[in-house]
Parts: sequence; structure tokens; C-alpha cells
Amino acid sequence: MTYTLESGKSPAPIDLVNALSEAILFLDAQGRVWYANPAAERLFGATTCSLDERDLGTLMSPVDPALDLQERLKTATRAEAWVPRRDPVTVQRDDGTSRTALLDIGLCRQAQASWRFAVLREQRADRPHAAPEPEEHLREAIDLLTHQVQERMRAEQALQDSHQRLLTAQRVARIGHWDLDTATDQIQLSAEASALFGRGDRPQTLTREDLLENTHADDRAALSFALLRLTNGETNRFSIRHRLILPDGAERYMLAEGERSDDQPNRILGIHQDLTERQRTEHALFQLVNFDALTGLPNRTGLRTRLRATLDEADRQDESLAVLLLDIDRFTSINSTLGHDAGDTLLRAFADRLQNRLQPRDTLARLAADEFAVVLTGVDDLDQARERVRELQQHCSEPFAIGHGQHVATSSVGVSLFPQDARGKDDLLRHATSALHEAKNAGGNTFRFFTEELNAQARAQMELEQGLRTALREGQFELHYQPQLALQDGGRVGVEALVRWRHPQHGMISPGDFIPLAEATGLIVPIGDWVLRTATRQLADWDRHGLPPLRLAVNLSARQFADPNLPERILETLGAAGVEPSRLEVEITESVLVEDIDATAAMLRRLVQLGVSIAIDDFGTGQSSLRYLRRLPLTTLKIDREFTWGIGNDPDDEAITRAIIGLAQTLKLRVLAEGVETAQQHDFLREMGCDEVQGFLLGRPMPASDLERQWHERPPHAGVDLLDSPRSA
Repeated sequence: MTYTLESGKSPAPIDLVNALSEAILFLDAQGRVWYANPAAERLFGATTCSLDERDLGTLMSPVDPALDLQERLKTATRAEAWVPRRDPVTVQRDDGTSRTALLDIGLCRQAQASWRFAVLREQRADRPHAAPEPEEHLREAIDLLTHQVQERMRAEQALQDSHQRLLTAQRVARIGHWDLDTATDQIQLSAEASALFGRGDRPQTLTREDLLENTHADDRAALSFALLRLTNGETNRFSIRHRLILPDGAERYMLAEGERSDDQPNRILGIHQDLTERQRTEHALFQLVNFDALTGLPNRTGLRTRLRATLDEADRQDESLAVLLLDIDRFTSINSTLGHDAGDTLLRAFADRLQNRLQPRDTLARLAADEFAVVLTGVDDLDQARERVRELQQHCSEPFAIGHGQHVATSSVGVSLFPQDARGKDDLLRHATSALHEAKNAGGNTFRFFTEELNAQARAQMELEQGLRTALREGQFELHYQPQLALQDGGRVGVEALVRWRHPQHGMISPGDFIPLAEATGLIVPIGDWVLRTATRQLADWDRHGLPPLRLAVNLSARQFADPNLPERILETLGAAGVEPSRLEVEITESVLVEDIDATAAMLRRLVQLGVSIAIDDFGTGQSSLRYLRRLPLTTLKIDREFTWGIGNDPDDEAITRAIIGLAQTLKLRVLAEGVETAQQHDFLREMGCDEVQGFLLGRPMPASDLERQWHERPPHAGVDLLDSPRSA
């Protein structure tokens, strides 16, 4: 018969085997005995030890000479189901006598091994006519034996598996357990604990004093006190982190936990877990969140934490503080000219100089690329704060040795004071930001203290920005169009589309108030897209109403011009309106042109390839040079109104205007003068050979419907075409 068992070294529970009345022999694959129960000892008149390793063939002989015991073993091994044989055999006892018994052989298979057992039922001479035990009784006994074996082996295997999983989990989690005898102060370490303590990979013993001696000096008292309280019964468990010094001097971060044994008061069971890698990860994450990687200074998050603590201390001590925000002037230019490596070197050197001038309780942080924050402690009054700020600025404005040269980096500084300006960290930083903007607007290389006037300006700017977003969302913008006329024949050649903001409460808001803010916030991009889309649709509408073909001029902001997809977006907008690209002229300022001449030239060539013409707006007020003009595919120069207004009053303005017109003619560019308000200006420009003019003398910016009506009512004629000609802006 065959029984399939799961695993294990012991095939059956000894108490069950020993309780059976049948003689049971456990056999190996060769038929040798390796265990006998008491019934077998009585049958053979021997002990288990004397039966051990004896061959089955030497212990008994078949009554039937034809029966081969070795073959019988093989047959039992191959059997798929139990078929009772009860072969009669003669048992040879150790005292020389013999007895007759009925033999049956069974087999238990396991995952890794198999073992055999023999069941012998003695036939007693004093009961010659006793009927043999019924087959079902023997089957029941053997089935019971096998079931008990399986249950015991499952339990033992589960226990072994659980123990192995625990050891594996402890090894993976780097946890080792220990057992402290408080009576002797001896600590038994598990193998994993020994490895964590740097004492090899076998269980070790050490004393409580050894453990404390190997604990970092700064953590020793805490661990000693925790163990003492547990030993004295003041607490039932403890959990503490401490640093452990290994025999080789290495330092590990440990979590130690212990609790008193329920059944043995003098026994403390505990674990140590190695948290070194976790500690390093947590430290790295803390550094990443709170410190700047380039300079090692606190970043914005780290500054807020330190500033909160500094303000609390200043409040308790009734002290004043100064919060500074510093911005390196023209750092972008330095970075792009010298390279990013040189820029990083400058930032580190700038930070070092600031740090060298600070007191121990002061704080220095880096908030952005070229923006630093300083918290000055112990500031008694405004004069002392001003003097310390001036000292920092002067020290940092000394030349820096970068590469093979000397470079000067000035700074703009905004200052707010605690508690005079605000008591909260957010308000202090916000006020310092307002003061910094004022310092930068003043030209840089200076400092400004926060005032309530600055606060009012900041609030107004914030309200204006929110209003801009609302205007864009609710359609409060509208376009006005100013005509452009040819000077020689007075013909209408084009219009310039100018955006206006009609606020529902404040009425018309000047472009000078909201365009710079739109540029700074990036809202100029969606506003510019709306302008181009609306203006091209209007141009197509005029075409449908029979107006002569006009050129449409629109202004492009620096942010729009920096968009690499600008040509495709313009072409898509023109196509949607049904307007040819040749009828669009985009106007850009000189500052946009010279910021990156190579990128500018590439973008302009892409626009020209579409058929769009290019005009430089406000020419003469920026930084253009003849070299730039020669490299760029320009179409038009627009003379700024500052020079036009001086015609007839300022000989210098007249000379500049004359020179610009001559330059444009030399470069074969069309020239258009803005701001024409008087007939004298008009006549002078015509005499100088200016091509086109634009200004209040010829027509102020007006809605499309007004412009269309006036053009229908007043056909163009040579000379001055007076559509709507007030003499002031």
C-alpha cells in the first residue's frame, strides 16, 4: 500500500506507534530496520537498539518458500492501492525460539524521500483456531497511523516554515532578537543580532555593560535608562533609537525595543533593527527638501522653518529682526555670457561672502537662481538695519575672480522689519519682495525698505492681475485701429491693431498700465493670440464690405516671439480668417531683436518665408546697430514718436529723424513715422522722403465700426487726410 505524506524526518508520532498491539518495523529502502515499537520488541524478544540496522530477511523467513521478501518489498513499493497479503512468516527471536506471524508491508512516499513499514500480527500457539484480525480492522489501524503521521508532519513542517520565514524576514528587515537575564545581566544574541552587532553570524553572549559601552556616547544614557526602568518594573516595554558603534569603528543607527517576559520576571525579550540605510535615505530626503544643492544653504522650505523659530525666539526676547531679499543684478546676462559653470561659481562665491558677514544667529538661504534671503538678528533700530544692509551690499560688490578674469556682481535688496512691518513670516517675506521690486525698478545696485505705499502698490498690482484674468475670461478686451497713410499720395495703406481694456467699473484702462503686467505674468500670450485672431477676422470683414486691401500691423511681445511654434500659429490664424500672409505685418521692439540675435534672425526668416512682413517698432530708442539691421530680414522701420514730436522744436530730434530715414532708404526699408500730430511734422517727414505716417493728425485709434464709417464718409485725398484729428493724446 502507498501513502503520500508531505515532508519531515519523523514518519509517525512515537506514542501512536508504541500504542499499537501489532508489531511495527520501520524500514529503509534496503529493508533494514531503523525503528521498532514495543510490540515488535516483544515479538522478537529484543530491544530497538538490537534490531537497529538488521535486515528484514535475517529476522524472519517465509513459510512459503516461493515468497521472496525483497521482491515483496519491491511489490509494495510499486503498489498503487493497498491489497492485504498477510503472508505467513516465521519470526526468529533473539533467544533462539521462533514464532509465526502474518506479514504485511506498506510504503509512505514523501516529497524528498520514502520509507517503508512492516506490520506483523503474531499467531499464538495457545489460540490456534483464533480467526485472523478482519481486514477492515487492519486497514483502519494503518489509515489511522498514516493520518496521524500526516497531521504531525504538517504541524512540524508548518512550524519549521514559520521559523524559517521569521528568520528570513528578520534577515531582510535587518532585525535581530536578544534575551536579557536581569539577574546575571547576560544578553543572548541571535545569529542575526550578532551579525548586526558586528560579532559574526553565530549566536553570541554579551553583558548589559558591553551593550552600553558599544552605544554612542550621546545615546548611552537614554538606552541605559530605558533598560533600567524595564528591569525595575516601572514600564512593560520600551522603544528607542540609538547609534551603535561596531568593533571596527563603524556607526549604525538602530531601533531597540524590549519588553518583560510574562512568565519570567527576570527576563527581557527584545530586538534591534538596523535603520542605517533608512536613516541615510531620510537624511538625503531632508536635505533635498530643505537645502539648496548648489550652495548647501537652506532653500525656501528650510528658510520658512528657520524663520518661524527665529521669530518665536525674537518675540520671547522682545528683539527686532530684519528680513532681506537679495537679487543679483543682471545675473542672466552673466550666466549666458560666461556659461553656467561660471554662473554656479559666482553663486557659491556670493553665498560665501554673505555668510562671512553674518552673525552666528543670522540665517542665509538661497530661494531661486540668483535670489538669496538673509535674516538679521539683534537689529535695534532702522539705522542699524540700514548700516548692516549697506555693509553686505558693499562687501558683495567687490570683484569676483571667475575663470581668468574679474567680474563685479551688484545686488538689489528689499528689506522688511519685525515687528514694525509685520509679525508673521509670510507677511515679512511678502513685504521684502515688494521692497525688492522697488529696488530693481530703481535700476538695481541699491536697497529699499518696505513702506505702506509699497504695500498699496503691491495690492493694486495684484488686483490688476486678477482683473486681467477676468477680462480675458469675460471678453472685456476690444481692438481699436489706427490708420497708416502713404505720405506721397495720402492713400490708406494699412491699420495698426491696438488692444484696449474696457473695465466694467473703471472704464478704459491705459495700455501702459496693463501691458507690462501682462508681459510679466505671461498673460500677454493669450491676449496676443486674441488680438491676432480678432484683427484678421476684422480685416476679412472689411474686404467683404468693399474697402480697399489694407495691411494689418500687430505687435508681438517678447514672450510670443520666443514661442518656436509662432509661425505655424500665425499661419493657422490667417488661414482660419481667409487672409493672405502678405497682408500681415508683425511689429517687434529693438530689445527683442538684440536679446539673442541668432535666434531672432532664424525666427524672422521663418516668418518672412510665410510672406509676413517685419517692422521694428519704436526704432531709435533701443539698442539696434547697423550690423543687426544688415543681418535681419526686415521690411519696415518705425520712427518712435519721441523724435517725431520734436520736429519743429528740437533740431536734434529733426537730425535723428533725418538720419533714420536716410538709413532706411540705404537699406531699402520702408520707413513709417509714429505720433504725427501737426501739419509741420507731416510736411517735414514728406520732404525727408518718409514713406508712411501714423498719428492723431491722420486719425486716432478707434473701433472698427467708427473707422469704417469715416472712411466711407471721407474718401482719401492727397495731402493730410483728417479723419479725426485732436492735437493731443
